[in-house]
Amino acid sequence: MIVKTFIPCTQCRKARVSFTENEKNKKNIEKGGYPWDIIDMETKPQYPKGVTHPVSLYQKLKRSGNPQAAVQTVISLLESHSPKEVAKIMGISVRWVYKLRKRYLESNQNLQTCILKRGPKSPMPNRTPKHIEDIVVKLAKSTNLGPIRLAFNLKRSMGISLSPYTIRNILRRYGIRCRKIQTKNGSKRYYTDLNAFKPLQFFQFDTKHIADQKALPHTVYAAIFKNKLPLYQYTAIDVKTRLRFIAYAHSLSFINGLTFMLLIESWLRTFGVKHRLFFQTDNGEEFGGVSTSRKHKLIQSYIFDHLNTLLLNIPPAKKEANSYVERSHRTDDEEFYSVNINLDTDVQTFMILAQNWICYYNYQRPHFGSNMKGKTPMETLKCYKAIYHPAIGAMPVVNLDYLSLFIKDLFDISIIPWDTPYKKLPVNETMAQYSKACKDFCSDINAASRKGTTERSIRAYESRSERLYWVQIWPFSSCGL
Repeated sequence: MIVKTFIPCTQCRKARVSFTENEKNKKNIEKGGYPWDIIDMETKPQYPKGVTHPVSLYQKLKRSGNPQAAVQTVISLLESHSPKEVAKIMGISVRWVYKLRKRYLESNQNLQTCILKRGPKSPMPNRTPKHIEDIVVKLAKSTNLGPIRLAFNLKRSMGISLSPYTIRNILRRYGIRCRKIQTKNGSKRYYTDLNAFKPLQFFQFDTKHIADQKALPHTVYAAIFKNKLPLYQYTAIDVKTRLRFIAYAHSLSFINGLTFMLLIESWLRTFGVKHRLFFQTDNGEEFGGVSTSRKHKLIQSYIFDHLNTLLLNIPPAKKEANSYVERSHRTDDEEFYSVNINLDTDVQTFMILAQNWICYYNYQRPHFGSNMKGKTPMETLKCYKAIYHPAIGAMPVVNLDYLSLFIKDLFDISIIPWDTPYKKLPVNETMAQYSKACKDFCSDINAASRKGTTERSIRAYESRSERLYWVQIWPFSSCGL
């Protein structure tokens, strides 16, 4: 009689059977089988639902909630049994029994050391030093940048050369993730031909409501109203070099928008920009409204035509056409407002922080958009061989509410006819009679009402109504209609 014995296999986790030597040889000769064969489904034991292999005593003790119970049982069994017998009782290999006993003796009988996973005997030779990892972690937490931008910042500021993939592994090891904002999928993207314009020629203008509860932390959102910080940011960005200028205001008004556009134009002309400028804005009233509005036509013909500047408008409800300035506003939220503003930030400190931020944006922050390749806006300006003073990217951050008070002293805008001229309608004999009949009708009704006679008021109303009716149809009746 052949006896089959179940032996748990720790390698493939399948129950197998062992055969006698005669049966092994017979299977090898007849079927080319192996010494070990999987049990058929008929002879396979029935395990609990969800379990496909027998659970050993060692695994049961390990899952009991006390991780030391399994090791403690093995050590206690070794006092009265051999390692081979202990392995059979616990359902583990003899090698693992010897390893547990060795760890127990080397650790001065510390059960906790026996079950911990030990690392390699020698540290990894190619691992980044600990102090550099600390620098990467600190910079990632303070800037919320990804691996590529962190690699550029480390090399530029500290001279540390690390691969973006190495930085990615470090951030994963410490559980740090760059916070990202989900953008709308399926929206149309507008292509900008950057080779069609010179550096500092095509600018996109837009305003940003700083107190955005969806984009800012709760403390930053509360600090804006608590400290009475400016609520609106006016932004202009050059699409070719990403050079950017900002200003702030407490109100979203046309005079502030006009002041900001004139400020940008004057700043560029001061530094020797002589070519024609293009200012692209949305259709907001702060920049003159739509292109067909009277206000937009007036500032174009009376002001910007003399300054060799053309005002452009994006299609209605298509903010994707202003993609460069819109994307820069997201950078403001993630890298400036969320990091630097707190409940102790007053207005003066806020303006100083904004000035430092725009200088960092133009002179130190690398950009990875189209045609940038990790260069700063000022470095990109030099790559196009545009010779301008290095201070062109450091325009002072001003409050437009105060600067707009002096706009009349800087530019002669008093000659612009802002009000709509009064249109005098032609008055003919028919309209004169119609207006006279209306006046008589109203006077008769008022006189009858003062006397308190209802019947007289009704008769006056009927007579005057009939008279008014004939006055109305007289022009048509005279024409034979």
